[in-house]
Amino acid sequence: MDGLVFGLCALFGIAGTALSAREAWRQRYRNEYRIARFARAVAFGVCTVGVILAIPPIADLAESVTGLHNAAKLGAHICAVLWCGSLQFMLVDWSYNHEVLRASLYARIAFAVCVLAAMLPLFIETTDESIEFTTEYAAVPGVTVYLMVYLAYVAITCGEIAFLCSGMALFARQTAHAWTARGLALSAVAAVFGVAYAASKGSYLVTHYLGHPWPLRVEEIVSPVLAGLAVIALITGLTLAMVGRRRSSREVPTSHAA
Repeated sequence: MDGLVFGLCALFGIAGTALSAREAWRQRYRNEYRIARFARAVAFGVCTVGVILAIPPIADLAESVTGLHNAAKLGAHICAVLWCGSLQFMLVDWSYNHEVLRASLYARIAFAVCVLAAMLPLFIETTDESIEFTTEYAAVPGVTVYLMVYLAYVAITCGEIAFLCSGMALFARQTAHAWTARGLALSAVAAVFGVAYAASKGSYLVTHYLGHPWPLRVEEIVSPVLAGLAVIALITGLTLAMVGRRRSSREVPTSHAA
């Protein structure tokens, strides 16, 4: 299941990264939303690296090359943190006034740094050749705490992404920017899938700690599917929003000429 889901995500990620990087380069001299364009390209790029590392054969290769057990898991989780953080940068640049933009960016950088600072010592202390950083090893306290820190960050950031995208989608619809509105609405739904992914894995860890876990086999199917839907829908939605903004910028001179 993981290979199929994350392989498909990798294809979407490569296409989305190429389109976003091309758009960022094309508009590199425009000061308006420069942070957002750069952050979107970075987000798609790190997401692509993360989902590639989550493909089982690639994960095995990464561990054999680095000689570090669970190297692919750690890399994928770090990419997920960077992916969520970069998306926050993009949406903050789109949504916030310049007066509060810098403080908002710094706050999100500090949050991501704190999460990574908590995850890395837990990983170093817990990792072992007999342990995988998955819900299958929820009986290992270090694995559970590590995953809960990671999942809490994903849930919080995806919740903010859903909130910001839904608000901007409503505004775009009211201003007759249909393509942008559809893309942002799809992005909001994708972020909800991200929250659901975190809730799926997190609920298994909590119920396992309480002694009444729900079936692990179900969790191992549901969580990758939710993660895949989140990645594919978010890349698709933000690409549609990018196309919508480009169409709108082309229509403005035409309407003025008329």
